[in-house]
Amino acid sequence: MRKKVLASLLALTLAAGMLAGCGSKKEEGSEAKTEGSVEITQEAAGETGEYEPVTITLNLDRSGLGTNVDYTFTAKPTHVVADGDQMADMFFDLGLDDCMAGYVSGACVNTDYQYPNEEGVKELVEAGTNLRDVSKETVLAVEPDFLVGWDSLFSDKNYSIDFCKQHNIAPYFPYVCSDSAKFEDLYKDYETLGKIFQVEDVAAQKVQAMKDTLDEVAKTLGEDAFKNPVNVFVYDSGEDAPFTACQGMPGDILEKAGAISSFSEIEKGWATPSWEEVVAKDPDAILILEYNGDVDAKKEFLKTNTYTKDLRAVKEDKIYVANCAIMQGSAGSAELVKSIAQQLYPDKFK
Repeated sequence: MRKKVLASLLALTLAAGMLAGCGSKKEEGSEAKTEGSVEITQEAAGETGEYEPVTITLNLDRSGLGTNVDYTFTAKPTHVVADGDQMADMFFDLGLDDCMAGYVSGACVNTDYQYPNEEGVKELVEAGTNLRDVSKETVLAVEPDFLVGWDSLFSDKNYSIDFCKQHNIAPYFPYVCSDSAKFEDLYKDYETLGKIFQVEDVAAQKVQAMKDTLDEVAKTLGEDAFKNPVNVFVYDSGEDAPFTACQGMPGDILEKAGAISSFSEIEKGWATPSWEEVVAKDPDAILILEYNGDVDAKKEFLKTNTYTKDLRAVKEDKIYVANCAIMQGSAGSAELVKSIAQQLYPDKFK
């Protein structure tokens, strides 16, 4: 959510030649430099099997963070490290646990659902810690060759692009993390990961399942819900000032649930308005984003805070809940749309 500026990068091609079978140890590689670009090629030992090279774009330009960077995979990664449940859940959903070296749950823990194949993957630190707060030695110890996280994870003071190049790690921050992202971007992530990890059929099935769920919700709600959406204030965190969802994937989740963010006019995924602005919005409902069992504390704060205790939504107890990891765009986001719609329009789902 909280993105930091990355230094502008020259065009870069990273050819990550890795073992085809997930779970096998990656080999040390050699670097080959070509005029006009930097190409990193890993020499993999053993049989790689058939693999159609896949080129992806590390899309820095989409949010003004720098020049886009192209990467070409010549074999599928075998040691993925994911930063946060939002990222890890996409891999669990695609059945790629054998390709994962580890992950961190991050601050936004997915408490809604645990995947059956999740227990076999190493959690590098206890829940609540983001990867940027984990020592690089801990991460390198599991020999990662693919690192997935928010844009800020790859800033100069964290796991910079140069750091990743040095250690033959392909960095990937999902399209769904953009301030302007919608479900189509989540689908693109599934399709891209499907190609990289040779699970295109599974990815296509997962995408279709999401689309089917959204179609079901839309039909159940009816046109009027989208013509007159519920005004929802999303309370993520903050006491001095609220951190809230505006546009991007959170905004699209709300829209598909027959709602609209109270701060949809702000052209960002997330923002920190004042409490006075929240009062002026007079939301129809409040959606608390759960981090890790903190819903009761947040609800009590809203009911006692000087600014929010007299809000119509608070007095009418129209305070609902969504998991913050899934709200950012993840495997369960379509189901979250259904959950939010059920909370806002209970009569339509009887």
